[in-house]
This record gives sequence, C-alpha cells and structure tokens, in this order.
Amino acid sequence: MSLREMVAEAVRQRRFDDLESLVEKDSRSVRYLVGLTYQADDEVSDAAARGLALASRHHPGLVREVVRRLVWAMNDESGTYAASAPDVLRRIAEISPEALLPSLPDLMRLTADPGLHDRLVEVSRMVAARFPREAARSVQESLAECGRGGSTRESRRLGRP
Repeated sequence: MSLREMVAEAVRQRRFDDLESLVEKDSRSVRYLVGLTYQADDEVSDAAARGLALASRHHPGLVREVVRRLVWAMNDESGTYAASAPDVLRRIAEISPEALLPSLPDLMRLTADPGLHDRLVEVSRMVAARFPREAARSVQESLAECGRGGSTRESRRLGRP
C-alpha cells in the first residue's frame, strides 16, 4: 500500500494515532492531507484537517506554509474556491495556534467577507487567546501600516500591495 493510500485509509477510518505516526515518519503525508481537505465528504475533510493539525507537531514549517497558502486561497485575487480553508485553520489553531500568528493580520482582514466572517473570527480569537501579546502586536502593526497607506507584511510577502 502506498503512503497516499495509507494516509487516506487512516483519515477515512479516523485512526488519528496511525495518521500521526505516518505524518511523523514522512512529511509527504502533509501533501496528501491537504488534498483530502477538499473532499466533499465533511467527515473526511474534517479528519484530514485534524491530521494537518497533528502534522504541525512534527513539521511546523511545512504546516505554516499550508496556512499561508490557505490564507491566499481565501483572497478574491487568488481565483480559488477555498470553502474548507477556515475549518482547516480552526483545526490547526486547536493544536498549534502559533502556526497562524504570522497570518493573523490577513485573517482579520478576510473577516470582512461575510461568508468567512464567523469562522475566521473564531480562529482569530483562538490564536489571540493563546498568544494575546503577540496577536495584539501583530494586528496593531498591520493596522498601522494600512493606516499609512501601506500594505501588511504578509501581503508584501505574497506580492500584493
């Protein structure tokens, strides 16, 4: 059985201990989990999101990159439909809220979208509750930059004004 098949099977059967073991042994599992978060079956999508959260324990940099891409996918400019992104971010925030700290200003900005508002406010509150000083500083810096007509650090990194 291939790694992709083992990850998919662990997700479908909600065997999170097995899933965490697979992720710990091979970082390629993260790629397969991301793909499974787009499944139409809500249980599969949620289990894959939980698997990504578990992966943050073993591959934090890789999961931060997944977070960055999910945030970008929720932007209108991306042309991507990322309906499951807020739910994936919520699962990651439950286990590793620090993975979302760099993206917090963009998450706050994205709450302006009525379809994302409630879920992203929930995620932002989870991160801010765990890291109140860092979250406050991050959001304040972002607001100050935007108030001066500038762009946020994250938007510059993503090549946006």
